[in-house]
Order: sequence, then C-alpha cells, then structure tokens
Amino acid sequence: MTIRRTFMLALLAFSVLFAALMTLLAYTRARAALSDEIRVHLATQAQTLTQQIAAALFERLQDIQGWQRLEVMQEVKVGDVDKRLARFLSDVTTAYAGVYVDVLCVADGRVVAASDATQIGRDFVAPPAWLDVEYRGEVVSLARPTTVAGRAIMNFRLGIPDAFGRAVLGEIHARYDWSEIETALDQAATGGRQAVLLDAGGAVLAASAGLRTRHDAGSLALLRPRDARGTVGVTVADGAPLGMQTLLVGHAPVAAYRGLPNLGWSVAVLTPENLALAPVRSLLWSLLAALAAIVAVAAALAIALSARTAGPIQALTRYTRELGRDLDAPTRRIVGSSEIVELCAAFNRLIDDLKRSRVHLVRASKLAAVGEMSARLAHEVRTPLGIIRSSAQLVDRQPGLDEAGHEMMSFMINECDRMNQLVTGLLESARPREPMLAPADVHDIVHQVGEMLRERAAARGVVISSVLDAVPSVIDCDRDQLLQVLLNVMLNAIQALADGGRLQVSTGLDGADLCLAVDDDGPGIPPTRRDEILEPFVSDRAGGIGLGLSIVREIVIMHHGRLTISDSPLGGARFTIYLPRHSRTAN
Repeated sequence: MTIRRTFMLALLAFSVLFAALMTLLAYTRARAALSDEIRVHLATQAQTLTQQIAAALFERLQDIQGWQRLEVMQEVKVGDVDKRLARFLSDVTTAYAGVYVDVLCVADGRVVAASDATQIGRDFVAPPAWLDVEYRGEVVSLARPTTVAGRAIMNFRLGIPDAFGRAVLGEIHARYDWSEIETALDQAATGGRQAVLLDAGGAVLAASAGLRTRHDAGSLALLRPRDARGTVGVTVADGAPLGMQTLLVGHAPVAAYRGLPNLGWSVAVLTPENLALAPVRSLLWSLLAALAAIVAVAAALAIALSARTAGPIQALTRYTRELGRDLDAPTRRIVGSSEIVELCAAFNRLIDDLKRSRVHLVRASKLAAVGEMSARLAHEVRTPLGIIRSSAQLVDRQPGLDEAGHEMMSFMINECDRMNQLVTGLLESARPREPMLAPADVHDIVHQVGEMLRERAAARGVVISSVLDAVPSVIDCDRDQLLQVLLNVMLNAIQALADGGRLQVSTGLDGADLCLAVDDDGPGIPPTRRDEILEPFVSDRAGGIGLGLSIVREIVIMHHGRLTISDSPLGGARFTIYLPRHSRTAN
C-alpha cells in the first residue's frame, strides 16, 4: 500500500473515529446531565411546594387562633347585639383579600356573626371533621376540601372559650379558599409537568389543572411515595393509568413547620420521561448530522492532502489533539502548504467561535438564574407585603388611634412600598427593561449622583471631583437607567478605594458620542480581569454578588453605546462610557 493511500486512510479513520467518539461522549454526557438535572429539579420543585403548603396552613392556624383570643369574640355571649363582631369579621375577610371565602361565629347551631351579613341568624350545619390538628395547645378541626359553586373550600373550626369561665361560647368557622393551594400546584405545572397533593392515605387533596379530572384512586395510586418514611426522592412509574407513557415522579413530604405537626401529606410532581428527554433526542440528531458532515469533509480532506508531505499534517493533528484536551489553549499557525495554512486558520476561527459561544452561554445561564430567583423572590415577598400593607391601612382607619399610632402605621405603609420597589428593582436587574429615550442633561445626572454619594464618600474620606467639558451635554437616553449606570460605577469605585482616595468624573465629546469617564486612584484592574468583571456573579469585593457591572454593561448596550476599562491617569482604573448623543436604531 502506498504512503499516499496509507496517509489518506489513516487521516480518514482518525477523523471519523474522533468525531464519532466526541458525538457519543457528548450525547451520553448530555443525556446523563439532563436526566440528573430533571430529577433534582423535580425533587426540589416538590419540596418547594410542600414548604408553600405548610406555610399556608401554618398561617391559617395562626389566624384562627389569633382571632379566638380577641376580646371582641366575647360578643357571641350576647348575640353580637351591636354588630361589632360582624364588622370585625367583615374587615378581616376584606383585609385578607380573598384568602377566606367567609368567616363565621356559630353558637347553638346558629350564625351569630359573619363576614357576610346575609348569613347572620341562619342555621348552620358544620361540615364533618376530617382532621384534628393540635397547635399551641389548641385543637383545630379541618374539614376535607369540598367544591361549593365551583370553588374549592376547606373549613377550619375552633371553639371560642368564655373569658370569664370554662364554658365554650361557640365556634369560629374560617372557610379557607383552597384554590390558593391549587394555584400553587398550577404554577408548578409547566412544560408538560403536573402536580398533586396527597393526604396520609394517598387520597387526592388538590391537583394541578391537568389532573383535577382524574381523582380516581386507580389512576393516581402510582403517585404515592414508595418510601414509607416519606423522604424526598424521584421514582419511575408507568403512566398508562393516566393515559401517559413512562413518568418521572418527584416526591416530598409536607413536614412539620414552625409548630405545625406532620400531617402525613405529600406532594408529587410528575413529568413524562419522553417529553423531559426530548432535547437530548434532538441533540442526538444534530450530532449525527454533524458527524455525517465531518465524515464527508474528512474524506475530501484526506484525498486532497494525501499528496502532500506528512509533516504539516502531523503538526496539524497534534494541534487538534491539544485543543481537544484543552479548548482554552492558545491558537497558533501551522507552516506548510496553502491548504494546510487555510485549514489551520479555519480551525482557529472555529475554536474562537466556540469560545465566544461558551462565554455567551454561561452569561445567559447566569442571567436566567437571576430571573428565576427574582421571580420566586417577588412571588414570596409581595404577597405578605400586600397583606401587611393592607392590615396597616386597616388599623390606620380605626377610630381612636392616637397620633403616634397613625405615624407608626404610616411608617409601615411606606416601608412596604419601599420593599416592593426593591423587589421590582431586582426583577429589573435580571431583565433590564428597554430604555425610554428622552433628552436629558448628563451633567445634571452627574451632579445628582454626586449628591447621592456625598455622605458615603465623606465617611471614607474619598474626594469626588468633576471635569464637565461636554458641550452640548444633552443626549437622548433613559435618565433613570443612566443614573443607575453612573451610580453603580461610582459606588464600585468608592468601595474599591482606600480611605482618603480620589474619584473624578469627566465628560467630553468623541465624534457623534458623548464620553463619560470615571477615574480613581485605587489599585486598578489588571488587563486580564477587565472582561471577566463585567460578567454576572463576578466580584472582587467580599460580600458582593457581582451584578452591578453586568447590569451597567447591559444598559449601555441597550443604549447602543459601549463600555471600556483602562488605566486611569490618577493611577487606578478608568471606566469610560460612550453614548450616542442622538437615538439610533439597532443594526
């Protein structure tokens, strides 16, 4: 066999084998990674739902026990003749904004007071007790959730003791809107997933929309946890009883929560396995197509290059092997024929594209994590904030409240609004809004940020100065976003400076752009770190989360500007922001 044929066959075999191994390795690792991620997410999602459900039940128990101890409840003894108790129950139901369908006080089988005035005086038959929950020395009876007029309701019942004796005056019945639990399950049921809440016996208490019509024990038996201890985990189940294929089912128990005992309930989150692994199958077809393309290219290259000397080819082979082991290794040029040089250049461009793609993928995954965290934080914080604010407004309207009380309620309402703005700001940091462009004076923004940071800088002995030479200084921009950009950059500089440092803000014109520079005399930023610190979650400051500069870059890009980092004439770092003076459309 000739050297040319040997060389051609060897190159072809190597190329095909290498591509096939990479394809197999990529597929198997992607499948294993995705499967593990799905299992972890199912278990985590089920556990998160159990915490939400336990917290909701805990709050309801706290509510009814809190009402039981109020002095106004003693009005049951006299039949609530002045309707104080009824007004209180009505105010409570309104303040809780739909959490309760209604709240009743019952004595001797008759409604004495109710949030709904039409119920007062009617006979009342309490729903049968299903589960007794002991909490803080009291036993609260729960009725199994039932559907009334298309609305799922769970009744909480607790006795009203006589404050002046041992007699029981009556009972409080709080009819909890069970759809709050169903809504939580619906929110988890995305992307083909379903969720269900089971009691200690495996019976369905609530389910997401796709399972609410399948409450028969035979079809849902597969959702019961197989581990008698009720630990968090994922199992594989046959989905045929539900008209589905193989299912991945994540289980988690509704554990004891802040004094709420373990009720034996559990949550199951399920997803069809074929649907969950669909991206891997799509990846396999893409990999096979890429493998076929690589085989075709390898055959053509083997024929074309077999007539050449083996030296450049061997060098190129060693080069590809090195990059196969370490994608971050520096690229280089191979000396040889024009074909070898061109192939090497194309390969280097491919590696550079892969490196850039990897950086973009990591950045996108980080921003996606921030978005999910922000959405969950907003969901968890805004609801109790709204309840606290509504309660404060309700107390503020009460007659007889002195001036100090009104002032305290005002403080509570203002702080709730401020917390809501903070949550909104976190959401905007994860998904910056499109800028609302309007003419704004950059020098005014510089002065405003300087005033905002004056006290903080003075506390560190940092001297802030400005050299504002841009004329004109009015540009088309989103004033609030540009203020956020300058505030983040200057605040980072102050935090990096030692006590007694210098900070200077300067402006100027650079062609069609307005140039805004922030200089300091701090330690500076090494050239190798200047691109890295603009990435999300990268911070040199202890306790920092590394979002400030990444947000700055995103806002500048949305303004069709650019951000550069260089050495400062003051000896530290210089952040330079170039912004077009007039709005332009994106290319």
